[in-house]
Amino acid sequence: MDIKYVFRLIAYLFFSLILVVLIILPILELKDLKFTNLIYDKRFLLSLFFGLETSIIATILSSIFGIPTGYYLARNQGFFVKFLDSIFDIPLIIPPLIIGAMLLIFFNKVLPNFIFTIKGAVIAQFFISFPYVLKSAKNSFELVTDIYENIAMTLGANPFRSFFDTTFKISFGSILSGIILSWIRSFGEFGATLLVGGGISNKTENIPIYIYQTISEGQFEKGLSASILIIFVGLIFLFMIKRKFS
Repeated sequence: MDIKYVFRLIAYLFFSLILVVLIILPILELKDLKFTNLIYDKRFLLSLFFGLETSIIATILSSIFGIPTGYYLARNQGFFVKFLDSIFDIPLIIPPLIIGAMLLIFFNKVLPNFIFTIKGAVIAQFFISFPYVLKSAKNSFELVTDIYENIAMTLGANPFRSFFDTTFKISFGSILSGIILSWIRSFGEFGATLLVGGGISNKTENIPIYIYQTISEGQFEKGLSASILIIFVGLIFLFMIKRKFS
């Protein structure tokens, strides 16, 4: 049997499973759900605004720190650089709940005022989403040789201007996709945000925490409605990224 046929069959089967779980079944449930109830749910709206605020701030922080760090890792070699790169991968392989627990210990010792506040939630989301900007920046910078920057500097441009006009502009598309993914990840973050932010209703509750708590309280319809809404919003953004940068 042709190996390409086997791989294609596996891909189609996996795609069919995801299609049924994330799209077809939610659509079948739409007739029994009333999404308008969410519009008049003050708790849902507060969680929506809280999630937007924290995720946007976390994404800005991820961009500020992730892009320069990605450039440094892309342009340098050695044991220390590889060690740093490995450290930055930790949030990708460790459950967010553990990251939240470590942050909770840190804040309890150093910054106790950050616990159960919007500041703590922002930092938690930043730690979880930071690698997405870092990896996209690092990978895109590695594909662009520094010869363009050297030519720009020989023509009189300072180091920052030579980087911005050449390497950064060439890599911007890939970096932007990483920033968008970072925002989506921050907006949908649950574990670390719950531990550090506290998940306080009408105060430090984002959409995933809202879904968890409403279902735990027996309000299954509200939780399912919010879940389906977030799935479709995520699909729209991911489709836009694939369409724009493929």
